[in-house]
Amino acid sequence: MTKPCFLLLATSLSFAFLCAEEKTNPAESQEEAIAEGHSYHGEVFNEGPRQAAVAIPGTGDVHFEVTTTVPNAQRFFDQGIGQLHGFWDFEAERTFRQVATFDPDCAMAYWGMAMANFKNDKRGKGFIDKAVERKDKASEREQMWIDGLVAYFKDPKMDLKKRLREFVRSIEKIATKYPDDIEAQAFLMKQIYYNHGKGHAIPSHYAINLLAEKVLTSDPDHPANHYQIHLWDRETPEKALKAAANCGPAAPGIAHMWHMPGHIYSRLHRYADATWQQEASARIDHAHMMQFQIVPDRIHNFAHNNEWCIRNFDFLGQHSRSVELATNMISLPRLAKFTDKKDDSTYDPKGSSWQYGRQRLRDTLVRYEQWKELIRLSENGLLAADEKSILQRDYDRFVGIAKFESKDLPGAGKHLAALRKVLTEKTEKRDQAMADAEKKAKDAGKKDSEIKKSKEAAEKEFKKDIDAYEKLVNELLVYEALSRKPADKEAALKLLPDLKDLSKHRHALLWQRAGNGDKAIEVAADAVKSGPGQVLPLAAQIQILHANGKIKEAEAAFKKLQTVGHRADLETPPLARLDSIASALKLAEDWRTAPDPGSDIGERPDLDTLGPFRWTPPTAPSFVLPKTDGEIISLSDYEGRPVLVLFFLGRECSHCMEQLNAFAPLREKFTQAGIEILAVSTDDPKGIAETLQVTDSGKEPFPFPMVSDQSLDHFRAYRAFDDFENMALHGTFLIDGNRRIRWQEISYEPFMHPEWLLEESKRLLKMEDPES
Repeated sequence: MTKPCFLLLATSLSFAFLCAEEKTNPAESQEEAIAEGHSYHGEVFNEGPRQAAVAIPGTGDVHFEVTTTVPNAQRFFDQGIGQLHGFWDFEAERTFRQVATFDPDCAMAYWGMAMANFKNDKRGKGFIDKAVERKDKASEREQMWIDGLVAYFKDPKMDLKKRLREFVRSIEKIATKYPDDIEAQAFLMKQIYYNHGKGHAIPSHYAINLLAEKVLTSDPDHPANHYQIHLWDRETPEKALKAAANCGPAAPGIAHMWHMPGHIYSRLHRYADATWQQEASARIDHAHMMQFQIVPDRIHNFAHNNEWCIRNFDFLGQHSRSVELATNMISLPRLAKFTDKKDDSTYDPKGSSWQYGRQRLRDTLVRYEQWKELIRLSENGLLAADEKSILQRDYDRFVGIAKFESKDLPGAGKHLAALRKVLTEKTEKRDQAMADAEKKAKDAGKKDSEIKKSKEAAEKEFKKDIDAYEKLVNELLVYEALSRKPADKEAALKLLPDLKDLSKHRHALLWQRAGNGDKAIEVAADAVKSGPGQVLPLAAQIQILHANGKIKEAEAAFKKLQTVGHRADLETPPLARLDSIASALKLAEDWRTAPDPGSDIGERPDLDTLGPFRWTPPTAPSFVLPKTDGEIISLSDYEGRPVLVLFFLGRECSHCMEQLNAFAPLREKFTQAGIEILAVSTDDPKGIAETLQVTDSGKEPFPFPMVSDQSLDHFRAYRAFDDFENMALHGTFLIDGNRRIRWQEISYEPFMHPEWLLEESKRLLKMEDPES
């Protein structure tokens, strides 16, 4: 069967799971008791992907034999195994759900779902329990796989290290009994690596590498190349160069498999190779998310890959690429994560693209001395302090530096004063706490040694913060001294030795500006040694050496920079300052020289064939839907205007009514922000009329229009639909004036954070066009 036929078959059979399950599932008779949008098969199926899987080319050369008479069930099972090896757990769960649509009796489909949720005890146990129900239909080998996970999930309260140790042993038993089973050996490697991060240190990298070599000798294109990279990543990275070359081509459809070689190349300071890998990963993720309407941060490792790529671009001098990717990260829709689901103010940005993007954009603007742009973006809100992704103290530090360097001394002084004020307050609190501790100890008749310990304990609570603020204040004082007319070099020289937590090459340049050339040369040499293969340390060293008459040394350093910086943006201040030096050394105006390509990098396709460099919002499907009075509302009616579309599951859904009642009071605020609200119901127009019955006060309950999608065609088009159970889901979508979906959430529950979404909508619509 050809792959195009496979794709069609995967979609056309996506309801088999529902039909087959309903024959035996007692939930059918309890349908009325199950909330709208919730799975008929149990709570464990509520979360995770609920849209059909498709065949994705390039998920790995793997075959894991399972008991099934349905060829497509086996094909999709193999795809899911490849996705597990590529740490693509979200899509692996989707694929294993698809296996269950083809063959509901395939016990290993549910084992796969459990493996995709290995870090989630509740869901993992729920899935493996489903596998046990079908265990009698599985082979002895499959039963061993199932038994291993049953034991692991049996008691989540049991010591985790013991559970992990026993699970490894269960895989060892399979590998021993079935010595030709490559997948048992590969999953053994996977689990040993995972356990290593949970307190089970790898006892012998050499021994585990023998296992890796056994798998890869049998099948050089196996995704186990991934595990060999992890094995040597923090040990001896050069031993994983072969795996780094093979990893991406082994599973070219999985972004993480292109990302992983970037670990090895970064460790070896081969940043051009690292950025190629990371950019390839980003492009594949972008293409997949845009095609299947997936919110970016739903994909494991996506934000981390992109932020690391930005850091490596900076090492290569590619400031413009850093800015482009960081800005794109900031423009992405944020997942609605809260530490307290009842409080919109507890939004948690940890690990998000938005958080990383803001931090990396700020960092690259500082490194490449884009002071005016840093000030502009900080003061227009894009890089404002929020005490989560950008702390106020870091905001004052970097904006203060930017203003000193831009000769705005009064403006810079305000940020210095703000830091000093906090430092004074913390110092006073520390002193008071120490005095109170001393008094309490004395009143208790403690010995002098005990009194001293009490004071030290009180002091310790404040030490970390006070030390941090002292460093920031001293750093700004150096910039203040060097910004004076004339520069107060003596004041700067007193503070420079104690500066901490700034890049060594920037420290070296400050020494040079303060007039201590010898110290500047020393620190610059240390910067180059600490950051081999990086552009900025070399550029600073060249500038400092040349300024101090070390012409030959400067020329030698420039020769290194020519290849290290072969992609560098020459117009940035740190590199533009080298123009006169390059001229004096009789170098070409464009002195960059491409290095010889490496011979150990493996197969690399054209990056443009993998996907776009930037994520862009998917186009919203058109709709033309009726209101209760027969009037038609279409998406084109909102041309040029943003609209928030609430897909809800009819008047019988009590949670939907709660959602509509939560958004109704904010309709005016959304309108003031230029955003309309439209509700789309599963009910027919008559049902909507009942929903909109006027209240006793004579007012309509909901101050926004409602339309009917009784056929559910548009629920399907927007993917607010469970393909596996043939049911509509709750969906909330922000569509901009250009008919692009800028934010979405699809879930078994309605979205209940309207205040947060209002601010998120304003943020996204304020951002520059993600495509520009």
